[in-house]
Amino acid sequence: MAERLTELYAVGTAVQIWLGEQVWVDGTVVAHQSPAVWVRTVDGRSWFVTNRRRIRLEEWDADERG
Repeated sequence: MAERLTELYAVGTAVQIWLGEQVWVDGTVVAHQSPAVWVRTVDGRSWFVTNRRRIRLEEWDADERG
């Protein structure tokens, strides 16, 4: 059985979500509402993410790591 988003991403996890604009947006998991998660993006908006293909762990570019 596939893991639910609530099992994959703990509250406080840095993630990126796909908004369909050919860009991943950085955010943080702020709450669970089974079987999905609430993510707050860096611009302060909240998104209810239900699809595993639209969320991933935050990725950093080599230049951003310092």
